[in-house]
Amino acid sequence: MEYQLILSSRRKTIALQVSNAKVIVRAPHFVKKAYVDKLIQAKLHWLRQKVAEQEKKSLLIPDFTLKFSGEKLENNPTIYIDGLPHNIFIEFGRESVIHNKCACSLNVVLSLRYKNLDLNSAVILAKVKSQIQCWFKACVEHYVQQKLLVFSQKMSLHPASFKVRKYKARWGSCNSRAELSFNTLLKMLPDWVIDYVIIHELCHLKHMNHSTNFWQLVAKYCPEYQTAKHWLLKNQAHLSWS
Repeated sequence: MEYQLILSSRRKTIALQVSNAKVIVRAPHFVKKAYVDKLIQAKLHWLRQKVAEQEKKSLLIPDFTLKFSGEKLENNPTIYIDGLPHNIFIEFGRESVIHNKCACSLNVVLSLRYKNLDLNSAVILAKVKSQIQCWFKACVEHYVQQKLLVFSQKMSLHPASFKVRKYKARWGSCNSRAELSFNTLLKMLPDWVIDYVIIHELCHLKHMNHSTNFWQLVAKYCPEYQTAKHWLLKNQAHLSWS
């Protein structure tokens, strides 16, 4: 079994940890790798069980494909934004992304230099995806930053930092350095489900596992967390990107 070995001159004991379906071993600097390998073999059944549990809880995100008919995306619903299906329309002018919440539409404005290209060409499709992804990232960064200020103070749990990036298999993560990461695709979810993801990762600052104590802490600050998890599973087919 693969694992990450972290040696420290300050540590006196060995600790095994499964985080984000990955095995982490923390050990004193003098411990030999051969000894760690034997320990991994001795705990192999328990480790595999924990990895499987965490992999099962991860929401795998399938591919998101684009195909246009004229200047409108085919196969509605096309893309989820704020928990609702939106049509994507293509325009040409000064590059921007215009979100019309009332009409549930997203207008992607491309530079005029793309106007003579086939809408289904690889260049156009890549550019549309790139602009949507950048817009998603900016929206999520702003939302998470505002919510972290509120939730961190309320929960007395303060991350060292946070970042937003594209993940294929999870909505958020927390590492041992108290650094939080969030998926760009959170823009696809309703605000109240994003709030659950943020609270979930903040709770990992206190419990780096999915123990009973962890879920009790989540429930304290997000009583509707089970409903949020159900929403994610129910809408999994629509929450896609490639």
